[in-house]
Amino acid sequence: MSTLLQKKELRRSILRCLRAIPGAERDAASARLRHRLAPLLEGNPKNVAIYAAMPHEVDLLPLVREYPQHRFCFPRCENNRSMNFHIVTSPEEELLPGAYGILTPDTSCEILPPEQLDVIIVPGVAFTEAGERLGYGGGYYDTYLPRCCHATIAAAAFHQQMVPYLPTEAHDLRIPHIFTL
Repeated sequence: MSTLLQKKELRRSILRCLRAIPGAERDAASARLRHRLAPLLEGNPKNVAIYAAMPHEVDLLPLVREYPQHRFCFPRCENNRSMNFHIVTSPEEELLPGAYGILTPDTSCEILPPEQLDVIIVPGVAFTEAGERLGYGGGYYDTYLPRCCHATIAAAAFHQQMVPYLPTEAHDLRIPHIFTL
C-alpha cells in the first residue's frame, strides 16, 4: 500500500475515533491540555499562533482569554496553497466561517510575519511520541513552519491521536513538543 493511501486510511480511522468522543469528555480533555500548554505561555508577552478548532479537535480558543498578555494569531489558507497567520484581538468578531466551516480570520486582520511568531500550536490528526505528525493532507503547515525561525512549535493531542507509527514522507515535519494526556 502506498504511503498516501496509508495516510488516508489512518486519517479516516483516527477521525472516526475523535468524532466519537462525547462532547463533555472532549471539553474536559481540552481544558486539561490547555493547562499542559501553560509552560509555553507563561511570562512575557508573546506572539502565539493557534487555530480555531473543528468540533473533534482540542479547543484552544479559551487561551485568548486565559493569556491576555499575548497576541494571538490564527491561520488563513489562501487560494495559492499558502497560509498566513493573522492577528485576532476579538475572536467573536474577527473569526468567520471559511472552508469546511472552519473559523478563519477576516481578511482585514493584520498578517504577522512568520519570523515574529514565538509559539505555534499546530493541529493534526495523529502524532507519535517522536514528534511525527499526520495532518489533514494539505501540506500548509509543512510549508509554513520552516519559515518560523524563532518559534517554539508544539501540538496538543487527545490520547486517541497518539499512535506508535505514522507513514511519513520527506516533506513531513516533526513537531518537537507534543502535549497529550
